[in-house]
Amino acid sequence: MSLFRGTGVALITPFKGGEIDFEALGQLLDFQINAGVEYIVALGTTGEAATLRKTEKIEVLQFCKTKIAGRVPL
Repeated sequence: MSLFRGTGVALITPFKGGEIDFEALGQLLDFQINAGVEYIVALGTTGEAATLRKTEKIEVLQFCKTKIAGRVPL
């Protein structure tokens, strides 16, 4: 049995000026959820997660959790 069912998307972590672009990340989350995705994969297979510091990973996950607000699994 799978933890997730349906269509999920591994999001990129957008950057601007060498910093995480949380505004763009929020727009990506809303776009995917509004388009009908059934779950979000943050810090997944898009590659940049390996280059983030632990504190940045925590910030991304906290931001995603707040922005998603229970609309879909994270």
